[in-house]
Amino acid sequence: MKYIVIIISSIIVLSSCASLQKKQFSNDALNEKLLTLERDSITLKQILENNKGSQLFIQVFASYCPVSQDSFDDVVTFQQENPEKKYIFLSVDHSYYDWKRGLEYVKPKGQLYYIPEKGDGALGKFLKLKSIPRFLKINEQGQIEVYKTSKVSEKLK
Repeated sequence: MKYIVIIISSIIVLSSCASLQKKQFSNDALNEKLLTLERDSITLKQILENNKGSQLFIQVFASYCPVSQDSFDDVVTFQQENPEKKYIFLSVDHSYYDWKRGLEYVKPKGQLYYIPEKGDGALGKFLKLKSIPRFLKINEQGQIEVYKTSKVSEKLK
């Protein structure tokens, strides 16, 4: 009897963890203002609409972060192996100017945006952004397939 209770409890816990994997961005996260390289305002919703119909690889990073910098080589390799995907890089650097200066360290190529609110804004809260780098995979329909991973892995393919 004790083992049955343990098994049932394990199934409940594991199935509840699966429900934590979000499939859609919240409206607040979609409407948060980000900045382009030219310092123009753009929302995540606009970025997703601009890339509609494509598989998206999104990395949240900071140019000053050694772990983010170390991940760039893996991302470049991933890009070479998966050229059909579109690549979006969202920075949580301390300031817009720090981000612009730090871009010389960003080896992967793709669409670059700055998150002025960092982890405190609607997008950061939606992502439960506690550490970087952070990777997401968005399918052609705009649904989140991989909500949270801290490294480039097979599940992003």
